[in-house]
Parts: sequence; C-alpha cells; structure tokens
Amino acid sequence: MMKTIAESIQVIIEKQNELGYYMPKIINQPATDIQIKETEDKLGLKFNEELRELYAIANGVANDNITFSGLIGLIPIHVFMSLDDAIVYYNIGIDDTDYFENWENKFTPQKRLFPFLEDGAGNCYWVDLNPGTANENQIYWTNTFGEAPNYLYESLTNFLSTIAEGYETGVFMLDEENYLDMDYDRFDAISAKNNPYLDYWK
Repeated sequence: MMKTIAESIQVIIEKQNELGYYMPKIINQPATDIQIKETEDKLGLKFNEELRELYAIANGVANDNITFSGLIGLIPIHVFMSLDDAIVYYNIGIDDTDYFENWENKFTPQKRLFPFLEDGAGNCYWVDLNPGTANENQIYWTNTFGEAPNYLYESLTNFLSTIAEGYETGVFMLDEENYLDMDYDRFDAISAKNNPYLDYWK
C-alpha cells in the first residue's frame, strides 16, 4: 500500500535512527511558503503538491559539503537538497542538454525540472514539473553511469514510499564505516513492482 509523503519520511527517519545513522541529526526545519515561492520564481517553475508537502516537512538537510555523503544520504550517497542547494544545482546543470537527453527514445524533457536528491557526482533525481506533458510529476533520473536518463518513478509519493518500503524490509544497512548501503537488486525489484507501467522497469 502506497504511503503518503509524510508517512514515508517518518519511516525513513525512524529506520535510520534505529540503524544509528547520521542523517536524521542534520535535517533542516520546514521550508516556509515564502521560501518555496522564491524558489519557484528563481527557477521559473511551479511546485506540485507533492513537493510542497515534502519541503513543508523539511527543507532538505544541512549539507556542509565537508561531511561525507555516505553519512547524510536519504538513500546511499544521495543527499536531500535544501531549496538553496537545489537552486544552485539547477542553475549549474539545466542547460546541459546532453545530460538530459534519452538517446534511446530520442527524448529530452523540457526545463521545468526540480532536483531534490543528488550524489555530488552528477547522479540526480528530478521532479518533472512541465505542465500538461505526459510525464508531469514523474521522477526523472540523470546519471554518469553511461545509462540513458529516464523516468524511474511515477511520482514523488511513489518514490519515497518505495524508499520507505526498502527501509521496512531491510534493503538498507550500514557498512563498517557507518556509511549507508543497500541491496541494489532488492531495491530495483521493489521499484519495478511499484512502477510497472514505466518503460525503464519493463
């Protein structure tokens, strides 16, 4: 059963605390409506209700860019960005069309994309906020692995619920350095189960 965003974040934080993981200690306070509006204006896009709900829970994490990303990920090494960090990330990368082009399907999304989860090495999850398009509200994944970027999750709610399910079923664990790790095959299986209509998982 799909969880709400609030339920998923609660599960993720509870399970990370049970693991003794560092990330819950640096979660920011909720973003204000003014901060969200300023972000929308700066990036020329409009948040959907899911993004509003997420950032009303927490404005990302306090990333000092010194602490190893292995200690502060929502999933391994992928950091939940604050609005300010997301603005910087967007402005650095959004004009690199090759980074967004799915050459297999000859498709490139329009620029109303919001980055919220990134690993510091060019791999990022974006919410598609392009209004009236077939992929609106889906989660677009860009990467430096040589894979074509693609839509991996039907919505932010779906993505976070999938992550929460992974925490509940023991997919995530800490390694010997207390960095977050996971069973990638099991997580992919949960993702495919929860997103059967997306081409990536077929």
